[in-house]
Amino acid sequence: MSFNSYIFILCLLPISFIGYFALNRVKQKYGLLWLLISSLAFYAWAGISCFTLLIASIILNYIFTFLIRNKSSKAVLAFGIVLNILLLIYFKYSGFLVQNINDLFKTSFVFQNVALPLGISFFTFTQISWLVDTYRGETDRYSFLEYALFISYFPKMAEGPIALHGDIIPQFLDSDKKKIDYDNISRGIMIFIFGLFKKLMIADMLGSAVDWGFNYVPDLYSLDIWIIMLAYTLQIYFDFSGYCDMAAGVSMMLNIDLPVNFNSPYKALTITDFWKRWHISLTSFLRKYIYFPLGGSRKGTVRTYVNMMIVFIVSGLWHGANWTFVLWGALHGAFQVLHRIFRKPFDKVFAPIKWFITFVFVNIAWLLFRADSVSQWWYMVNKAFGIKYRTIHEELASVFKIPKLRSVLSLIGIPYTDMDVYVFGMVLMLAVCMFICLVPKNNLEREHKISAWTLVVIMGLFMICLLSLSNVTSFLYFNF
Repeated sequence: MSFNSYIFILCLLPISFIGYFALNRVKQKYGLLWLLISSLAFYAWAGISCFTLLIASIILNYIFTFLIRNKSSKAVLAFGIVLNILLLIYFKYSGFLVQNINDLFKTSFVFQNVALPLGISFFTFTQISWLVDTYRGETDRYSFLEYALFISYFPKMAEGPIALHGDIIPQFLDSDKKKIDYDNISRGIMIFIFGLFKKLMIADMLGSAVDWGFNYVPDLYSLDIWIIMLAYTLQIYFDFSGYCDMAAGVSMMLNIDLPVNFNSPYKALTITDFWKRWHISLTSFLRKYIYFPLGGSRKGTVRTYVNMMIVFIVSGLWHGANWTFVLWGALHGAFQVLHRIFRKPFDKVFAPIKWFITFVFVNIAWLLFRADSVSQWWYMVNKAFGIKYRTIHEELASVFKIPKLRSVLSLIGIPYTDMDVYVFGMVLMLAVCMFICLVPKNNLEREHKISAWTLVVIMGLFMICLLSLSNVTSFLYFNF
């Protein structure tokens, strides 16, 4: 089930909300049970096989929790971690491994592709963190109900954040959060609708341009590639930002604060700052459970750089089973190492130049993230920097057309061609998107004051979004 669907907005969300607060008035445990049922219903929409896997994973990891807690067994911890990783490898990486074995050894093994379970990367990392924290003595003796709800809590299930137990479970047990908070409801609704608008009206439109470009890669001009590159950079921003807003908004309505997972990353002046703003929960997980156990920066300069590269290669692999993701992670790791080496002189560089260098790198890396293969990405990068053709395809520009613009230009007597109209819409759209990314505060930073004007704006945006839900598109991070 997706946040941007009628079934969620008009059915699951209101039923979950009403049932949760109604049952809390009877007994708080009933409210938690209702929230668990709602979360499992949300996940079951993805299919019975995915649902069965989630239930089995939760039960098995809770058994590991019991064994680790009572025996302080490092062997049980290791077995639990390995089993979680093996499940992730089977569902997400088996086809990739078989393909590479066939390419390397000229074999012809066949692997029957299996559907990627919704959110498996997220709930696998969440449960690994739980097992490790249990071994370290950092978790309390929570009931199975509390644990199962922590893992399956639907606002964070599909795309995170990768929350730790201390972020979520104490809020489930806080009696002060069991009553309806109208400020949280109003703020949560506003944040949710803003996120929905980002996804439907901005990210999906940019995605149409990106999809067109990747369908015609050999025919693209140099300028086409730069436009497609920027469009994808903005698409993944508004897609992920929109999801984070919707997840935070839904959870806020239930009086549960999710960890901040997205904080205006394109405002970053350095690549290090970028990763403090983009997918913050993943960065925190990798730092706590991989970078620090490897030694962090405590074992010398060379070992520090090696650890950084390992962390970012793991980050790349976590995102997908393709060499494009591995190289994407390695590039980010290498750029991090370079920034660490030249940090002092780079800090003295004029801030807009630092931002430009960082933003261009992020754009080029995102193109690799979207490419079907490393060779395709390299072809597009070479062609983009060749600047051989300083024109763009009309089909690409037409994706950005503004409805009724021709009528307006005709009315005021301004001559135009179809291409003029398309290019104007394209430049305007990209400029507005960049402005939103770089200038205002994000939705979680902004104070959302209730007034007649905000109510009109929110209802207007909501109606526009509802009318656009007939063609539901998945979020990009659903694939990871």
